[in-house]
Amino acid sequence: MSAIETVSQSIPTGTWKLDPAHSTLEFAVKHMLVTTVKGRFGDFGATLEGGDEPRLTGTIRTASIDTFNEDRDNHLRSPELFDSERYPEARIEAIRFDGDSLVAAVTLKGVTREIEFATSIAGPAQDPWGNERIGLDLEGGIDRTEFGVSWNAPLPGGGFLVDDTVQLFASLSFVKEA
Repeated sequence: MSAIETVSQSIPTGTWKLDPAHSTLEFAVKHMLVTTVKGRFGDFGATLEGGDEPRLTGTIRTASIDTFNEDRDNHLRSPELFDSERYPEARIEAIRFDGDSLVAAVTLKGVTREIEFATSIAGPAQDPWGNERIGLDLEGGIDRTEFGVSWNAPLPGGGFLVDDTVQLFASLSFVKEA
């Protein structure tokens, strides 16, 4: 197994800054009971502190949402959903992190809830430019209505246009600060 394939379940000591060019923050939600709509956020940042008690903090610019449909994106930014003008950032701050799971305080639209994420850590590994890197994958779900993202529309045959459960996926690349 090469150094890049090595999976560690701990974060080495030090401060790690997000490499946004090699990171993704995505979501998926059931639409009209028949399909899954996926999207991503293009503007987000995070810092990871390694050691005995790892810490992860991050922010997401809610207006950077992209579902590959301009009308839907504008609706998501509107006061009916994210209200991006009034609440421009969502925040995440780790509460507990044991390598296999991360419990974090997630704040969206001024509401904070604890969310558990399954985690996978890869590295550390050295890139071709001499930087030490680590990868962190997170997967979890939220009930969007608990954060006040509750707009919906009933379907003629029953059910609603948008499911309440939203799956979250982050694949984050961090570079160790010198």
